[in-house]
Amino acid sequence: MDKVIFVTLMMADKMEKRHFPVENDSLTEYPGETYYAINSVLSNSIEKGDNIKVVLLETNAGAQAGKKNAQLFIDELNSFNTAGANISYEIITSEFINDKAKYKDLYKKLVNNFTEGAELYADITFGIKTLPILILNAMQFGEKFFDCTIGNVIYLKTEFKDGVIVDGSQCIFDLTPLYMLSTFTNNIECSSGERAIAALDALFEE
Repeated sequence: MDKVIFVTLMMADKMEKRHFPVENDSLTEYPGETYYAINSVLSNSIEKGDNIKVVLLETNAGAQAGKKNAQLFIDELNSFNTAGANISYEIITSEFINDKAKYKDLYKKLVNNFTEGAELYADITFGIKTLPILILNAMQFGEKFFDCTIGNVIYLKTEFKDGVIVDGSQCIFDLTPLYMLSTFTNNIECSSGERAIAALDALFEE
């Protein structure tokens, strides 16, 4: 299966391996430690014959740490590839931007990675706030025009005290249901707002 994985890179130095529990039973919890939460999710899902494209997004303000952290990601995911899947990597560097032309350029770089029927994943834990919006919109583009399916969209929750991570506070949140709600809103067709709300109520009752 073709898989496309979007990952926002940590731009700070000194990444540490940690065990990341999951918020609920929607994901299989990896018992070991990883640098990136998405690798915990992917650790048991890589299969022989998979063609995996990983798109790593960094910002140029933290490019030096970003390149180091990108290599940590690459080495880590490769270590989980015991099945012998084909994994390729692309690093996309962006700016702290507020410019329509640059948004368009970055968006096109994201959607150019799709193949027909690919399974899409995203880890939107790190990076500037505009990246998750672009990534999630790109994934909807993939669903609509490339018949892609959604694997998982995740976020790593972390609490800090005096600038230090609170032990035991890190937890993987599966944001896939929230993403699916956005897809529902964009795709639903109703003749009135009242009918749309009724359809939403029916969705929540499932």
